[in-house]
Amino acid sequence: MKQKYEAILETVVKTFLQTHEPIGSAMLKDKLPFQIAPATIRYYFNQMVERGDLTQLHKSSGRIPTESTMKRYWRKHLRELELLSDAMSEVARIGEEEDLFILFKPVKSNRLRAVERVKDRFLILVFDTDEYAIRYQAQLELFMNGLIGYELEEVKRIAKDVGMISLYYKMRAKNDEEITSVNSEALIRVAGEKSSWGKRNIRHFLDGDIIEELGCGLYFDPLLPKGFMALRVDSVIENRPTKMLCIGAIDQDFTKIFKEV
Repeated sequence: MKQKYEAILETVVKTFLQTHEPIGSAMLKDKLPFQIAPATIRYYFNQMVERGDLTQLHKSSGRIPTESTMKRYWRKHLRELELLSDAMSEVARIGEEEDLFILFKPVKSNRLRAVERVKDRFLILVFDTDEYAIRYQAQLELFMNGLIGYELEEVKRIAKDVGMISLYYKMRAKNDEEITSVNSEALIRVAGEKSSWGKRNIRHFLDGDIIEELGCGLYFDPLLPKGFMALRVDSVIENRPTKMLCIGAIDQDFTKIFKEV
């Protein structure tokens, strides 16, 4: 009975992701992998509503998954993932069709290799592929020497935390060049509808820093407003290791981009 309950609930979620309409017993009967009478489906539906797995918007309407059901579904199905396509243009196309906001950032090593003093006027921070100049201070030179071997993103976060804002923004400018965003309008709409969330967070998401702060996995509220979720994955896109972040409504079909492995 428990297996049948779970199979019905999973089919409800999959059907809802396809149709975005309330699911009735007649509609569901043809989609289940076993024979079952509509009256029995309605019995299960009533149980699912009582347990908080489904909700019924109107007395005569079908059922839709609750937010807690959607979270459980995505935690089950968005774990071990691969992209359906490794072409950025194709991923971007699907993201726009599914109304998802997506960030891409190529992964490459860019470590701080040396701190060079120039006539007690400047310090040159020498990374693998970049250099940044800051005003010389003896204590600052000692501090930056302690960061030799750190990745640029780590140095950037430390610079922000200790109040080295000019250095942080220099590094941010480089960061912005490397990040590609898709469908920013989707995130702006979320911020507009959830204005209290948007006022606090929209800039942090649009500038791309968020992709460095999140480890791989699923994120819901309070990172995002209720009803939305984020998925951070490491992928290979066009033969380049890439950090990827997808954000959308919890009832958008993220599996259009990813497949389970």
